[in-house]
Amino acid sequence: MKKFLTLVMLLAVFTLAACGQSDQSSNNEESKNTTQEETSTEQQNKKDTTTAEVSKPDPRLQEPTEDTVCEMCNMKVYEATDELGKFTGQAIKEDGSIAFYDDIGCLLNAELAHNEKNQKYVRDYNTLEWVLVDDATIVKTDLKSPMNWGYVFFKNKEDAEKFIAENSSYKIVELDVVKQEAKERREAKLKKQAEQQQQQQNGNMDSMSHEGHSHS
Repeated sequence: MKKFLTLVMLLAVFTLAACGQSDQSSNNEESKNTTQEETSTEQQNKKDTTTAEVSKPDPRLQEPTEDTVCEMCNMKVYEATDELGKFTGQAIKEDGSIAFYDDIGCLLNAELAHNEKNQKYVRDYNTLEWVLVDDATIVKTDLKSPMNWGYVFFKNKEDAEKFIAENSSYKIVELDVVKQEAKERREAKLKKQAEQQQQQQNGNMDSMSHEGHSHS
């Protein structure tokens, strides 16, 4: 009988010990999982912060709103969430102020019109991050942009080359080529406006002349 009781007590002790080890193992596993989750969260937060820093290379950069208009043509400037938002540009002026533009031509011609030297930014076609236009790889496309310029931009030249490989009619162009095109288009527009004003003045003169003859 004593042997039987002793055996029962020993079994009870072993069972409690096993439970204790199981609980300890479970606690260790939970602790390990918690640590992994915290590490994963920290890494994700770090990644998010890095992404935010990359997308705003200058802390002064801003995002357009639904009411933003182009400084040059006074037309709508599209937000990043819009399909045409990939063509939006912005400039940080010498006084630190921000100006938005709906297309590359307006961004470049603003300097000519106002005799300025600005830090000019465009969006990366893939990521929509802001990139200095001087550092971007520019690709001429047949895509419909707000002012029909059709230029898109890439932070990395490899991305631009991959884009062209998928669209054989597109090509990489230098910034000077775009600047020259912008200048020529601006000069043509100003010339046309001057001709229209001259025609209007001539029409007014003719009208006054006819009125003078009729009174006499």
